Amino acid sequence: MSDENSKDEPWRKRKMIQGRWRDPDDQTDVVQRVEKTISVKLLEAERDEFDAQIAKLGIKRNRAMRIAARRIGGFLELDPETIGILRAVTRSISGIAVNVNQIAKAANRTHDPDYQRFFRERAELGKEIARLDAVLQPLLDVAQRRSDGLQRLKDASE
Repeated sequence: MSDENSKDEPWRKRKMIQGRWRDPDDQTDVVQRVEKTISVKLLEAERDEFDAQIAKLGIKRNRAMRIAARRIGGFLELDPETIGILRAVTRSISGIAVNVNQIAKAANRTHDPDYQRFFRERAELGKEIARLDAVLQPLLDVAQRRSDGLQRLKDASE
């Protein structure tokens, strides 16, 4: 084939890229990988101690290093206890919301609202929201998490 024919047949330049036939110059919908690999060299004793510590937690090296790096960067790594608390508070708030809704429906039906029950549920809702706030505030304070992680790294490097 001549060069003139290849201009007429642009499909000949196409290549299989990420499982699809594409023009090599057109990378518009190719997903770029955002993960990057970082290697860490440790002394044998350091590695053995690291392995012993993470074995207690039942996690692999990669996961432990990722958690450490993310914590230093201020990213969230929720522990099972915090997740359990958040789920319990969410269920409790949902239950209170259902109760308040039932009180409102009964009040609409009878035109005689049960104010005492409503205020009890409202007080309980306030307590649960305060409990939720106490758990969420440390999680939402990104600047504090980053400075804490940076300080831990600084302390460890000195």
